[in-house]
Parts: sequence; C-alpha cells; structure tokens
Amino acid sequence: MSTSYSKICISPGHGGADNGAVYGFTEEDDINLAIGFYLDYELRLADVSNYMTREKDKFVSLEQRSMEANIKKPKLFISLHCDAYHKKTASGMTVHVYKHPSMGALRAASLIGRQLQIHFPLHRYRGIKKSNFHVLRETHMPAVLVECEFLSNPDTRKFLREPENQKRLAQAIKRGSIKYLDEIGG
Repeated sequence: MSTSYSKICISPGHGGADNGAVYGFTEEDDINLAIGFYLDYELRLADVSNYMTREKDKFVSLEQRSMEANIKKPKLFISLHCDAYHKKTASGMTVHVYKHPSMGALRAASLIGRQLQIHFPLHRYRGIKKSNFHVLRETHMPAVLVECEFLSNPDTRKFLREPENQKRLAQAIKRGSIKYLDEIGG
C-alpha cells in the first residue's frame, strides 16, 4: 500500500519502575513494548506514519502520553496492554474505549477487535468495553486500549511471551487500524 497516512500514536503501557502486571517472571511493560515495536514496524511497512510514546523501558506518565498525543494530533491513539485477574483461568482479548466514546473510537475498536477475532480464532474475544482509563478520557482523538491477553493465565502468558505471537498481535492491530484510516480518509 503506497498511500501515506496521518500519524497513529502507539502507547505501550507502563514502563520503567511501573512494570504493570507481573506473573511467572514476565513483566507486562516488556510485552507491551515488544508488541509496540512490532506494530511500529508493521505500520511503517504499510507506509503509515506513526510514533511511540516510549521506545525503551522508561516511565512515561499517563498525563505525558495524553498531552503528547493532543499536541501531535494523530488520527488514532492505541494503548497496548496485557490483562490480569486473580483467577488463573481468565483469558481473552479486549478492546477498551472511553465510557462516553466518540463514533470514531467505537469504529476503530470494532475494526481492531474484528481483526483480533479473525487472526486468533482459538482465543476468547471479550468484546469492546467502555472504561474510564486516563488515556481514553484525556486524549482528543479516537483512542482505544487493547488488552492483548491475560498475563495471569499460565497458558496465555506463554502465548504472550512468544515473539511470533507478539508480531501476529501487532499485525492484527495494524490491519484494523488501517481499515479505520481508510474509512475516515486518513
């Protein structure tokens, strides 16, 4: 695809001293960053300009993430995370939008969610959830937060640790994002 798109903001969750969920010697911030790098690479291959809120294991506040996005004004903000729950059997992928979402955020979430379903048919898809997360509430563009699977589940943690699966997650998110940009003429 040779079309040049406006920027997408990739925001790998947590970082630095904020590891996020930690299970089985696996830190969420590391998985989020790995998926973020794959997503950055996949979008660049598709000629989609983008930027990341962090490119190394450092802390970036939620306020910094949303403020930077609001200044740079991308067409879409994507926050990357892994889920966790006290029940080790919990599993699935979820796409979050703000509790009062824009139509753009809902559409982007739907398209990304559909690609996750297509590319990971053996994984549970938990749907689109409305949430009050800072990066969804404080960004002034369509924003989604993707929970890629559960770190608390030993089976899905093993899945998340595999670089090939991290790349496949990034490819699915990329496809949904590009479909969204195509629809809005981005």
